[in-house]
Amino acid sequence: MPTQEVQINKCIYCGGVGQTDEHIMPFALAGKSILRKASCETCRDITSRCEDNPLRQNWAVARAVLDYPSRKRDFDKEVFPLEVVLKDGTKTVLQLKRSETVGFAPFMEYPLPAFFTPSSNYKSGVVLSGHTLVGFGPDIKILIEKYGIKEIKYKVTHKSNYFEIMVAKIAYCAAVAAWGLDALQEKFVLPAILGAKDDVGYWMGCDPEGKIIPMIGKLNAANSIKLGVWQRADDENKYIIARIKFFSPSDAPEYIVVVGTLK
Repeated sequence: MPTQEVQINKCIYCGGVGQTDEHIMPFALAGKSILRKASCETCRDITSRCEDNPLRQNWAVARAVLDYPSRKRDFDKEVFPLEVVLKDGTKTVLQLKRSETVGFAPFMEYPLPAFFTPSSNYKSGVVLSGHTLVGFGPDIKILIEKYGIKEIKYKVTHKSNYFEIMVAKIAYCAAVAAWGLDALQEKFVLPAILGAKDDVGYWMGCDPEGKIIPMIGKLNAANSIKLGVWQRADDENKYIIARIKFFSPSDAPEYIVVVGTLK
């Protein structure tokens, strides 16, 4: 999706007065496309919560290594702890500068959104099918040799389906930018984004074979979004499907979201 600015002047979440801008891809992930005056302050406070755990905690070091922006942190002045076991058996925590640390980014993997598999007996939340860890920065072999490392310990905490909600929010904002708020008839992901329903797994998941919408693959871009319209053979509804890939040049998994329907 090319960089763009779209004037909305209306809260895309509650329909009230638009007071603040909304990044389509989060600013913390180098997102530059903006929906102007697209959220009221109340909805902004609610919808921004989902970004804290994945972006400022789980992906913080990866963002630092990739030189992604931060409004509150100066990554050049920080040191990044890495828990290791040395070859002599000593357990220690290395304090590494951005230039030499490895930016690990965890990615959860899921089956297709339950929307496409109505026989799956989906009830709520999300269903996990795997977990991928992608590293950025210097070759990890150089780090291992320099410090005599035998084992690296890495811990990650996923909170409250925030990652999945963030993915759904990005997809929703991209759809609004592409078609306009008034063109969206049903907005399936909106209750999950606002915390009103625990059904994000019904609309969001993975499609590693590109059955629903073609794969993005590796691209020379920070992050990528692809939008499409999908229809069932026996259904006249036009379903908005978004495919999202974070850290596009990497082997990170891709996610798809059934955003809603077009009028």
